[in-house]
Amino acid sequence: MLAAALGLSLIAARSPVVFDVVRLLGAAYLVHLGVRAVSAARRAIRQRRAGRAETCGAGTESTGTVDLLTNVLNPKAALFFLSVLPQFVHGGGSTTRQIFFLRFLDVLIGVAYWFALVAVAARLRAFLARPTIRDRWEPATGWLFIAIGIGVAAA
Repeated sequence: MLAAALGLSLIAARSPVVFDVVRLLGAAYLVHLGVRAVSAARRAIRQRRAGRAETCGAGTESTGTVDLLTNVLNPKAALFFLSVLPQFVHGGGSTTRQIFFLRFLDVLIGVAYWFALVAVAARLRAFLARPTIRDRWEPATGWLFIAIGIGVAAA
């Protein structure tokens, strides 16, 4: 959200063309992730049924690359900060400092949220790792990404 704090996302918020380009790129990326997830799930199911060793579903790019693309192609976060933050910024102080502080609070809350989510996911891991559950779960999440991507593109 450094871009929002620096005002760069304001361009996307005020320019419908730029916003639409980012939105469509984000939708295409969601569909891409969904197609990769579905194909990886089908490949893993075939390998399990053939009795071969399972492979990790990770692709060739690093997690950092996926995270970066996910954040860059998500205009909702920038628009959220542009629409919500101004009401909490006081005119008497440094606007940039206040926005960075609010962003710091957002990150702090996000870290607490993700720690809680990881704790719950760790408890669900054994259940979700069962082959019968996994054979349904992995393709379903891929198809969900595809559906959301199509919905975002159509909106």
